[in-house]
Amino acid sequence: MPPAPPKTKKNRLYLDNAATSFPKPPGVAEAVARYMTEVGASPGRGAYAESRTGASVIADCRELIADLIGLKTPKRIIFTLNCTDALNMAIKGVVFNALRSGRRPHLVTTPLDHNSVLRPYNALAERGWAEWSCLRADPETGLVDPRDLRRAIRPETALVSLVHASNVSGVLQPIDELVTVCRKAGVPVLIDAAQSAGHLPIDMEKLGADFLAFPGHKGLLGPLGTGVLAIRPGAEHLLDTWREGGTGSVSEQDTQPDDLPDRFEPGSHNTPAIAGLAHALRWLHEQGVDAIRAHELELIGRVLDRLPEAQAAGYRLLGPQHPTQQRVAVFSFAHESADPHELADRLEHDHAVLVRAGIHCAPRAHETHATISTGALRLSFGPFNTVDGADRAMDAMIEAAATVSCAQIPTSAPATR
Repeated sequence: MPPAPPKTKKNRLYLDNAATSFPKPPGVAEAVARYMTEVGASPGRGAYAESRTGASVIADCRELIADLIGLKTPKRIIFTLNCTDALNMAIKGVVFNALRSGRRPHLVTTPLDHNSVLRPYNALAERGWAEWSCLRADPETGLVDPRDLRRAIRPETALVSLVHASNVSGVLQPIDELVTVCRKAGVPVLIDAAQSAGHLPIDMEKLGADFLAFPGHKGLLGPLGTGVLAIRPGAEHLLDTWREGGTGSVSEQDTQPDDLPDRFEPGSHNTPAIAGLAHALRWLHEQGVDAIRAHELELIGRVLDRLPEAQAAGYRLLGPQHPTQQRVAVFSFAHESADPHELADRLEHDHAVLVRAGIHCAPRAHETHATISTGALRLSFGPFNTVDGADRAMDAMIEAAATVSCAQIPTSAPATR
């Protein structure tokens, strides 16, 4: 049985958890407010009790995250602004390190990756600092073939970025096989776990990834403005800093300290949000990620059970239709004649079902699934959603398809996505 959700607005069904989780576990908002009203200090910027309390909040949260992902050394948990920030830190850190060594690096990624990877790659290439290759993915399943990755790696390849679970199709990549290819080739690997951390068990050390990036506000159920870059022991030497500043430590020197985590954490932390994240992580540990995953698989199974009805109403599901274990609870649908934005509007206004329509910041994923001109309608579930809620959403989709205007779909997607 899913846990009881906190009180929310009456009858509104939130299904945009791939953007940010909502509702949060009970007590998260209170933990943020408590830090702001009762503590308030910036950790590491004073020896008084409130500053020490802030430092203990951050240390506690590091330990909770390290335990969640199987990392034995909490100091290798680097707090970032969000997952985009963490991905940039890893990508640009590797590239700057290679350039300083006199090498123009080659990078590899997949078409399922988010603009948080694609745009840094393109920016680095435009400046002449790196070149990059994009693998192909199967248009039906969204899966990347490890053999294609093996062929793409060159002697000058400095980093492979892999999305664990697609924020468009929900497909889980064969991450163990892909990381094994990188390990055998001696190439560092960065995993974007934005849609998998907190949704399913992850053991970073067993996986063998060098860098793992994820937000605190999605599967970890914490506040916005939190993110993490986890660094494998020894992999920190592959990263140059890409921003520097005050850390509250070794302030007598005007160069960035070498010790972790300070080396990669300049500036004041978002400690109120981290306090909320720590509270969410305790809830997640109490529930158990295995139990969260089991509930998610139940939701996935229910949506897939209803898929024939949705197909009869003109919908096409992007990505894998089975088995349930090959995906997370993120579902994007294209319709044969209805615009996804019109469908999303109808779902909210007629059924109080909140979903996201568009390109979802993953244009190459939509190119892969032949939806780049229109986008798709995305439903993404969290731990407080229920099987009844899944049924309600599918019923609403089917009804919306029957009632929405079937005007000709535009040949290009609206500018705001």
